[in-house]
Amino acid sequence: MVDFCGEAVPLERDFVSNRLMDVIKWHLRHQNFLPLLKAKSEQYFPLIVPLLKQYNIPEDFKYLPVVESGFTNATSPVGAQGVWQLMPGTAAELGLQVSNGYDERNHLLKSTQAACVLIRKLYAQLQSWTLVAAAYNAGGGNISRNVKKQGSRDYYQLMLNNETAQYIYKIIAVKQLFESPELYLGGFGYNVFSKSSANGSVFAASPQLENDKEFKSIRITVGRNVRQTPMMVYNAKLQNSDNFTDGQLVSIELLDDLQAEGVYISKNTSISGRGWVVSNRIYVDLGFGNTLVLCDNEGKKGVPLKQLKEGGAVMLVGKQQKVSG
Repeated sequence: MVDFCGEAVPLERDFVSNRLMDVIKWHLRHQNFLPLLKAKSEQYFPLIVPLLKQYNIPEDFKYLPVVESGFTNATSPVGAQGVWQLMPGTAAELGLQVSNGYDERNHLLKSTQAACVLIRKLYAQLQSWTLVAAAYNAGGGNISRNVKKQGSRDYYQLMLNNETAQYIYKIIAVKQLFESPELYLGGFGYNVFSKSSANGSVFAASPQLENDKEFKSIRITVGRNVRQTPMMVYNAKLQNSDNFTDGQLVSIELLDDLQAEGVYISKNTSISGRGWVVSNRIYVDLGFGNTLVLCDNEGKKGVPLKQLKEGGAVMLVGKQQKVSG
């Protein structure tokens, strides 16, 4: 599951997953800069995280200054400054000294403490960490007005100005690239961006991002039944796993002989693939691309998280194999 401050990102919505992938792709085009940014961040995180904890603010807020300033004492065109990009008036209200001779927005600990006070005020107003992060960019009043006007507290549904509409996605993209680089960067094995190839496997070499058309996402359309076109259905049994965590291998015992991608596997053989949680269902990459899909016993892609703990009957659904001759 992809989340921000424990609040799930609704990747089952196509426009959300597509937008997040677009932001991640943008970062990957500049991936030579990522190690430097991560190294700098790791110098500052140990100083920032204790203050966040002191104010009972989720640790994910440490990514805000990464997005805001890249941990530089930058000055924006509108006058925001420091790693937290505080405006002069806001900084003064939070107790920071702002003058031509001395500007405490450039003092890491003092500005972080001020940012924490602001974040707590926004949370008291909005009661959602995702909305708080959006309000850090757009202002608490702007977010409150949009919530009231549009009748929704769901950030991902709100119609906001372009910068704020992109803001949470930028934070989540940085979090994903810092915490789970193996999902996106070449050289780690499993990769959600797979160069088009004969077998369509997502176990790809390092991506070359000059041409986006060569790449596809393994994002799975949630909820669709795979029996809409002629398929081969193989019975199988899911091996129970009480302590499954995102990205671990999932084992499946074949109850039928299986033939997919020119490979024959006899029944009673166990096969495995990495499993990923999306909206409390687990989707497993079996190494056959889209030609073989793990489904529950009703033919729906993926299996419920509960079923993985209990094991039981599943099916593998594959495309009809072409017969030569």
